[in-house]
Amino acid sequence: MAEVFAGFVAGYGLAIMTTPLFSVWLLRLRAEGGLLARLLPAGTSPVGLSILLHGALAMFWTGLGLVLGLVLFTMRGGEAALGSKNGPFTLFVAGVLLAIGAPLFALFVRQRGLIAATLATALVVYGWLTPYLAEWSRFE
Repeated sequence: MAEVFAGFVAGYGLAIMTTPLFSVWLLRLRAEGGLLARLLPAGTSPVGLSILLHGALAMFWTGLGLVLGLVLFTMRGGEAALGSKNGPFTLFVAGVLLAIGAPLFALFVRQRGLIAATLATALVVYGWLTPYLAEWSRFE
């Protein structure tokens, strides 16, 4: 079950990487007014927001990592391709991230660059790094 642990570690690393980006993004969106201006008033602490956001992102990314780790466990033995130890798993992760990202692209038109960068980072971390982490953590 090294694959599941590798997915968890990859997800937590992704949560650490994306927390500052999303915190700054939310604070910039707050300045535009609307619902976020009411949810995050002018006196909102950026550190407090980052802590709450990190908790949510850690749950989301590690949960996704655990599920993808289980998928990697079932797909072990796949051929190496695309620079990954498991090419079919990398393509599966790309499809999952595309399914997550397509609605976000439609909803947040002005933030497409941030969404694309986040999805590309998630593809590298989950699709490419997770099979390597699983292999490196085996004690056989």
